[in-house]
Amino acid sequence: MGPVIFLSLLYIAVYVVPIYWYPLSHEEVRLCRVTEYVVWGLFVLDYAIQLWLSDNRRAFIRREWLAFLFVAFPFFRPIRAIRGVIFYRQATTKQRSMVTSLPGVLAVMTILLLIVGGAAVLDVERFAPHATITTPSDALWWAVTEMTTSSNGSLSPVTMEGRLIAGFLLLFGLGLLTSMTGYVASWVLREFRKVESAENVE
Repeated sequence: MGPVIFLSLLYIAVYVVPIYWYPLSHEEVRLCRVTEYVVWGLFVLDYAIQLWLSDNRRAFIRREWLAFLFVAFPFFRPIRAIRGVIFYRQATTKQRSMVTSLPGVLAVMTILLLIVGGAAVLDVERFAPHATITTPSDALWWAVTEMTTSSNGSLSPVTMEGRLIAGFLLLFGLGLLTSMTGYVASWVLREFRKVESAENVE
């Protein structure tokens, strides 16, 4: 899964760089876009190979429906934005050490989601009439408040695409926070059980 993780991070990098470091030269933007679609093509190829090798293709599609969604629609900007994070999640959660590495995986995914969500909303809002999210710092701060559901309304998307991105970010952000909370609660319970077992042995 190492190559998939690398490609996911590369995809995120070439997606956000032209947005946060706007304006880049035409050649630099073109390089990032070409790389983005090459990586997306590799994701499609990987999905197609897994589907072809699967014993039960219908079950595979049902199980990997989210992956299908993110490889099937290359041009819709909210999907373009989040694709790298989703494939990073799929790659990391297939590791045998998932249980022990879960806090690190969730922490990295949270950071990536903040970066990608901020870039996505900045991309569609920067030049929109009456936009309040027009700089990288605005976008990142908005992403933090959106994920933590503490937005005060001073920064909010004014475009339809921006609002769709906000919905994606809120849903995935809540999922990540819920997963982290569940892991912490499970860890606390395991520690209490260990203490109780040690006391019973004594």
